[in-house]
Amino acid sequence: MSVKFGHPSASETGQLPKQQFEGMAEFRRSALLQWVERWALLIERPFNWPGGAALNLFYHTDTLAVFLWLIVGLTGIYLSLFYYQFDFENAYLTVAVKIEGPVVARVVRAVHRYASDSAMIVTVLHGIRLYFMGRFRGARWLAWVAGVIIFLLLWLDGLTGYWLIWDQRAQLITDSFTAFLSRFSDAAPSFVSALLISSKTDRSWIFIAVIFAVHILLFGIAALFFWWHIMRLNRPHYLPPSYWMIGVSVVVVIVSALFPLGMLPIADFGQRPGAIPLDPFYFFYLPFSFGQNAARLWIALAVIFVVLNLIPWLLLKRTPAPIRIDDEKCGGCKVCADDCPYKAITMNPRAASQPNKLIAEVNPHLCVTCGVCLGSCDRGAIAMGKLTDAAISQSIETRLAHHKDKRVTLCFTCERHAAQGARPYLNGRSSDHREIEVIPLPCVASLPPALVARAMSSGAGEVRVVGCPPDDCSRREGNQWTDGRLGRTRLPRLKKTYENAPIYTFWLPPDAFAQALPVLSDEVKLEEKMESNRPGASYSPVLTRRNFALAFGLLAILMAVQVVSTQIWSPQIYPMSQASVQLVIPDSRALIHPAERFAQKHRELLTRLVLRDGGEILFDQPYPFPSEEGEDPLVVEFPAAVGGHNLTLSLISDSGNPSTLVLYDQTVTLTPGQVWIIMYDDIPPRHK
Repeated sequence: MSVKFGHPSASETGQLPKQQFEGMAEFRRSALLQWVERWALLIERPFNWPGGAALNLFYHTDTLAVFLWLIVGLTGIYLSLFYYQFDFENAYLTVAVKIEGPVVARVVRAVHRYASDSAMIVTVLHGIRLYFMGRFRGARWLAWVAGVIIFLLLWLDGLTGYWLIWDQRAQLITDSFTAFLSRFSDAAPSFVSALLISSKTDRSWIFIAVIFAVHILLFGIAALFFWWHIMRLNRPHYLPPSYWMIGVSVVVVIVSALFPLGMLPIADFGQRPGAIPLDPFYFFYLPFSFGQNAARLWIALAVIFVVLNLIPWLLLKRTPAPIRIDDEKCGGCKVCADDCPYKAITMNPRAASQPNKLIAEVNPHLCVTCGVCLGSCDRGAIAMGKLTDAAISQSIETRLAHHKDKRVTLCFTCERHAAQGARPYLNGRSSDHREIEVIPLPCVASLPPALVARAMSSGAGEVRVVGCPPDDCSRREGNQWTDGRLGRTRLPRLKKTYENAPIYTFWLPPDAFAQALPVLSDEVKLEEKMESNRPGASYSPVLTRRNFALAFGLLAILMAVQVVSTQIWSPQIYPMSQASVQLVIPDSRALIHPAERFAQKHRELLTRLVLRDGGEILFDQPYPFPSEEGEDPLVVEFPAAVGGHNLTLSLISDSGNPSTLVLYDQTVTLTPGQVWIIMYDDIPPRHK
């Protein structure tokens, strides 16, 4: 016997061929979303085998991110207790001696770092999963935009955390920030001169204290945006299941104890850092933040940030209309309001003359057209576009009529399965021994239990509901509500008459739809197999110690890979084959007084400031500077070859009798990566 998967032909039913389901037309995924999800599912596939989809950590990226950031916050509070001195040297020594010395503090610091890296990774994965699930449409724009901003804030927060240590990584952050200021503002000279002055005085604590305050403030602002991120969710989940919290905590602590962070040398303005290990999750930008490509880098990152925020509007060609509620059919039972994942339905008082006290009302600004409420109503009072109880019922009748007296298996599935694993079965395929019809819906929760009963009474041999695994529903709770409704533990319940009918549920990844198709094997074995897929039996499978051991072993491997990646990436930011000379004049007005004294003595006006390296002129600028009335500092840097140099800084007069006021004259030997700083505050002027 041959069988056809999918829809009957146009000649048989008068319907268009290869048309999924009329009510699904508004919910079909774009080719881009399908492509992204297809690759994501391939990556996720190995994580399903330790305990099935129940132990797939990708399904908990949202709550795992919250838990990891909570670990970061708590360990940060512990570490901050050691920061009682904020100047450059003591900030470094505090970490090197008071934190890296004691075992507990050393492990806590490593936990803080590794949990922060893990949180960044999990946050990105969460965003990618929301993207290919389409959970950025309509009213969910607020959660999406808030999430993008949270990621930016936490990335900046991580950089400021590295900055506080005041080691060579902090020095690179300082240099990249200086390069950023020099590209997009006039503040770089002021910033550099202020740092150099504070490093030679007792005021460096101000800079560290500001960075510390910014570090704390960024984390607090991110927490505020997290509240905006979840404010439109009904029953938001804050933390992952307890076994994930225990497992992640144990793995992070063990890895932190085995791989301590150690210390790099202290930041030194007079020496460029060599090739040092950098955290790619925070320092990915660093190699490109210097030189001619720096402006392109920051412009590209700004464009990416803006585009990410605009995704809810750029990729949404058409927003499905919000649900509609038939006031005459609404019985005021509150089930749809309870089931709604997004607080879009509220119960309001009816007019006094009406028999029911309450009526459901939809807030179109909060409705995301998820379809969960359609399955909540056993009165058929809710519609979403063309998707209604009557439309689903008509599709069921048409499909069953097409196969006439044959035994038919009806498979109801969601749009994710329809776009991935169920796609080959929607528009025709042949098999043996069984007739199968696949009916896609926006979510399996869109299917009222009464229609399942109607399908059985209309002649369906069996019904299979194929949804996404627990904690992986694109409608958040649709799979859970469906399992409860068909298992008769949640309203509206499947009629008791059909409690033992051949109705089965499968909670599978979207690319594993084929596992839910009828097994062509011995009928006795098939019945035994299908009993485990009764509603309520397959949603929460029993997990053994072996399942947990395999899952957390895989997590430990991932953590180890993460740790190794932060230790092996050591880009050479600066060319160590050369040195450099840096001229710093913190206050341009400081040159006026020696110039005036020189003019009074020699009756000459000094007109140029010149820096020479032997006979080579490195810097030559008219004097007085155009903005001599302000405190505008001067900071310029020049590459220099390794070896001996004779550096001379002079104010020169080009009038009738050329005269020179020598501000600095010294012979130096430069080593690879050395920065020779000529700072006027330390220069005793000499006449020549």
